[in-house]
Amino acid sequence: MANVDVVGFALAWSPILLIGVLAVGFKRPALELSLWGTTLTVLLAVTYFRTAPWAVVLAAFDGILTNLPLLLLVYFGVLLSVVLTASGSLARLVAWLLGEESEHWHRALLLSVGIGNVLEGAGVVAEPVAAPMLHESGLSGESSTILSIQGYAGIMALSVAGALLLVLEAVTGLPVQATARASAWVSLPCLLFMVLTIPLVTSPRAGALRRWPLFLLTAVVAGVVSVVCTYWVGFSVAGLLAGLAVTVTLLGVSRHLPRVSRRILRDMAPFGFLVLALGLVNLVPALRTLTYERLVFTVSPVPVHPIVMRPLFSSYLYLLLAVLLSLRLFRLRGAQARALLREGTRKAGLTVIAMAIFGVMGQVVTFSGHDAYFTAVAPQGNMTSLLANGLVEMTGSAYPLFAPLLGWIGTFLTGYGLAAIVLFAPLQLEAASVLGISPIVLVAALLVGSGVASISSPLKLSMAAALVGAAGKEGAMLRRTIPLGLVAGFLAGGAALLLRHWVF
Repeated sequence: MANVDVVGFALAWSPILLIGVLAVGFKRPALELSLWGTTLTVLLAVTYFRTAPWAVVLAAFDGILTNLPLLLLVYFGVLLSVVLTASGSLARLVAWLLGEESEHWHRALLLSVGIGNVLEGAGVVAEPVAAPMLHESGLSGESSTILSIQGYAGIMALSVAGALLLVLEAVTGLPVQATARASAWVSLPCLLFMVLTIPLVTSPRAGALRRWPLFLLTAVVAGVVSVVCTYWVGFSVAGLLAGLAVTVTLLGVSRHLPRVSRRILRDMAPFGFLVLALGLVNLVPALRTLTYERLVFTVSPVPVHPIVMRPLFSSYLYLLLAVLLSLRLFRLRGAQARALLREGTRKAGLTVIAMAIFGVMGQVVTFSGHDAYFTAVAPQGNMTSLLANGLVEMTGSAYPLFAPLLGWIGTFLTGYGLAAIVLFAPLQLEAASVLGISPIVLVAALLVGSGVASISSPLKLSMAAALVGAAGKEGAMLRRTIPLGLVAGFLAGGAALLLRHWVF
């Protein structure tokens, strides 16, 4: 650490450490974590790092706009989940898929890896839907809670309709398609590990060893489809189609071919619409050029950071249309529709606000030390540069192995991969420059690390536990899931280390 400002390095870490103490030691909610972390960050930025107050204001505004696509995606995803649950659509689809299937592990894989990835891939928050489904299938409350997350955590980087990748593009300026491809490859060992370790957290556990070929088949199908879709279909539907492929494969293995009725087609329509719409804007060259390159606009609250808005390419627009389609299909009108929209807004409100504040914190860190015109940096330097240089000096050429753990920390503390992205993605650019390796691989490793950490997130576990009678047992579950999340993070780091010079 001879070449690093030790005091500045320690201060740059202090907001993250504060969030850690409040989250783990005092179990404070995400909104409080975001407020305390951002407050300390702003104080440090204007005092020790001598950031111009106007630069802090612009950086905060930049943080909200940078993350706006993801904020809208989460909000509309929760609305869709509420509408589909209230209409009974999701319950009917699960009953239709499972049919008379009685094999314990087959049901667990179908609901967690299959349906879980379909939901999360479409931008619908999986836990409130998948956990009750798993519990109804015969699993314990704790097992249902964990599997509702574990099923999608391995390829979370390619889920939420590609919104996290688009935020990464906005934060780093790196080409989104290259980052998506790198993320798909780095995710593969994590996906395999997550699927094969499902028996370790499931009760009852009998018969798991005998069914290991089924677990392996599930992981291979999800992995192959996610990579193929990322390269040749579109990263925004990779997670969804991987889940759909797993669902179809498992139904084929069980020889259970559910009969399609008009009612089931109606229940499937919102998901079919999402696949069709996102597929068209990704696969049809003319539509992709129109929505991704032409019908766009740029905003730059921070002069050195243009933010490109792509409303017709981003997934949130199609989620909103899926919500409206669902309301019409299921004849939810008037007072009933308004009540559901209020319920969805209530459920999503604090989450979206907390995510927005974390976005503010991340961009204040990124632009700390700048003057009001963003033309010069104070002698104390920039918080991101200090963090990057300090970590690189501590870990040397092995840094890619630890890059996913930064993503893991962000999600573990806050419950959202967004926090890790906005806090640590700029750091990856600095680290890649110092080490002379691919920034795309480091950013992908960060994203994958933030995804696999979902299984270790107290916030995500508590979200599902309350729905299956497992509230208050989160501590016992964390003792099982934290080691899984950490091992998966190191697997992602190993993949990043191998791919550090690869061109995507």
